[in-house]
Amino acid sequence: MSTPIQPEHFTQALYALLDETFDNVQGYYLDKGTSLFETLAAISAEEASIPVGGRCATLAAQVKHVNIGYENLN
Repeated sequence: MSTPIQPEHFTQALYALLDETFDNVQGYYLDKGTSLFETLAAISAEEASIPVGGRCATLAAQVKHVNIGYENLN
């Protein structure tokens, strides 16, 4: 029988991955300078409002989609 993961370890790992995703790249799975906030910081509102392709939503719409997902998760 396997040993269950300790809740503290799971929470710590989850927070580390979320921190890397949004703010501080530690190298778990992203390259330096590629967190979500770092990436978006270089893009203006005007640029984010331009559709990326013929069938793709704007970057602003995609960011809103991510935000709604995390609001629901919370």
